[in-house]
Amino acid sequence: MDLGAHPIYLTNRLAGKAVSVSAKLQKTLGLEVEDNAVVLVEYESGVLGTLETGFLSHSSPFQLELHGTVGTLLIEDSNIRLKSSITDREGWVTPDELPSPLPMPMEQWISAIQNNERNTITKEDVLNLTLINQAAALSSKEGRAVSVTELYGTVHHS
Repeated sequence: MDLGAHPIYLTNRLAGKAVSVSAKLQKTLGLEVEDNAVVLVEYESGVLGTLETGFLSHSSPFQLELHGTVGTLLIEDSNIRLKSSITDREGWVTPDELPSPLPMPMEQWISAIQNNERNTITKEDVLNLTLINQAAALSSKEGRAVSVTELYGTVHHS
């Protein structure tokens, strides 16, 4: 789940508090670490997050897909498009403007120290990422869904 950090924290931020995790982690290429992982996370919000990562796909792009009851957002590398039943536009829409990107985590950390500014990455982000990682490892090892409360009891979120 080394590479899994990115889809974990993105999905956690979008979906909220995790309830259970089901995972299959494989060592396909004979490496010392898992090189292929698929994780299904059930969230308190009702969202089901599917996280996939690995070393097996050559040249695969960054992809983020959000599918909901009124629309879909697709991001592949820097290509963004969306379709929604609540807009007045037909078909896929490519946004004309995007918000400015946030500073890189290291830049945020330095700014927090020097200027007493808040980071966008919180302690809860780190703890919840670790929680999903541990639950995924246990799920794959034992071949079953793992409730997050099984690992730490009640998890607190900010």
